[in-house]
Amino acid sequence: MHLENELPHLVKLLDDEEPAVRKILLKHFAALGGDLSTELSQLGIDLPEEDRTRLGQLLAPGRRRHLRNQWIIPAQGLDESAGDWESFELLLRLLSELLHDGTSIRPTLPDSLDQLSDEAVLHDAHHNEKSLCDFLFGSGMFRANKSGFYHPGNSDLLWIIAQRKGNPIGLVVLAMLVAHRLNLRIAGCNFPAHFLGWLTIDGKAHLVDCYGAGRLIPVAELRTNSAVLSPDSRRAIEGPCSMREILLRILGNLHLAFSQQRDRVDAELIEELVLSLAPPS
Repeated sequence: MHLENELPHLVKLLDDEEPAVRKILLKHFAALGGDLSTELSQLGIDLPEEDRTRLGQLLAPGRRRHLRNQWIIPAQGLDESAGDWESFELLLRLLSELLHDGTSIRPTLPDSLDQLSDEAVLHDAHHNEKSLCDFLFGSGMFRANKSGFYHPGNSDLLWIIAQRKGNPIGLVVLAMLVAHRLNLRIAGCNFPAHFLGWLTIDGKAHLVDCYGAGRLIPVAELRTNSAVLSPDSRRAIEGPCSMREILLRILGNLHLAFSQQRDRVDAELIEELVLSLAPPS
């Protein structure tokens, strides 16, 4: 497919309901990599919202294929709370690309995280983990996505950065990656029903509720009252969780979101990714 010549003509057919035309469009667009945002911009093509949605759906098979080809689980590094950061971020970036519509220009995940890190430095919020969380969440820069708790975008870090809102685990992972760029350490706490961050203040472990404006909870305080906690909750506060656990929880959220939307194709894809993350025996 010669995009420069054919794309302007193909997009004019996006609102054509003729089955034969739909079949031709699906064949052409499904063969691509799943993202035509750059090409549309370069050609000056501005699609109406309905056509943009249709094109995004036609490009979806290419995004799924790209994800399957690039989704590689490292042999080591994901079973630590601060292990293989490069692979961890790559897998999160691939999920972002899957969830993108493939038609609108947006920055890359590394560039967006770098920009947030630079902003933290400019606001003198890079000296410790607490100051960073205050900057990101206490200030209201990022907030809780209460009206769309199960929205798939909560698993897309670029969507979270653009919308300035997310679910508990999405906000914690954002803080983790920004902190890593600033040589700080924020990990995850796989607390049931409400994912939390894990950080150290003056040598003492604290949980941070990024969904709750960066509220801090001393771990020692929770352990003192552990009798009122469930067994899973008590296990969660034994220490930071691994990167593998974080990815599995994100995938679990995505599977639920796709199942609620009755999107069986993407739900089955997520099931494949979950199996790929099974701990080595």
